[in-house]
Amino acid sequence: LTEVQPGFVYGLDDQPYNKQFAIVCEGQIDAIHIEGCALGGSEISDQQAMLLNRLQKQIIVVPDRDTAGSKLVERAIELGFSISMPEWAPDINDTGDAVTRYGRLYALYSIATSATDSALKTRLRAKKWFD
Repeated sequence: LTEVQPGFVYGLDDQPYNKQFAIVCEGQIDAIHIEGCALGGSEISDQQAMLLNRLQKQIIVVPDRDTAGSKLVERAIELGFSISMPEWAPDINDTGDAVTRYGRLYALYSIATSATDSALKTRLRAKKWFD
């Protein structure tokens, strides 16, 4: 259990200016694995969206493979963020699982290369990702 201020984004201060994108996960442990940011849940508040946009870089949201993750995808589309749902094994539920199974470098590579801004591609990919 954690107790944070509303609108808090974990790891936001650890995103250097020379990074091209920021990867956003649901949980802090997932963010630690990839030096990304975490929402601390499966919803993006308006304040969190504002803070992420202030980074002035591509925001890539990686949802967990659960019902809450599917709601996160819709909110990310609404905000114009990129979404990544890589071709990981079906038993990989989140970024932390991917790093454990495949290693940090491959997990990051697969997240970056699977990211898309297309709402249509994202929704089609989500059908496979969440099944």
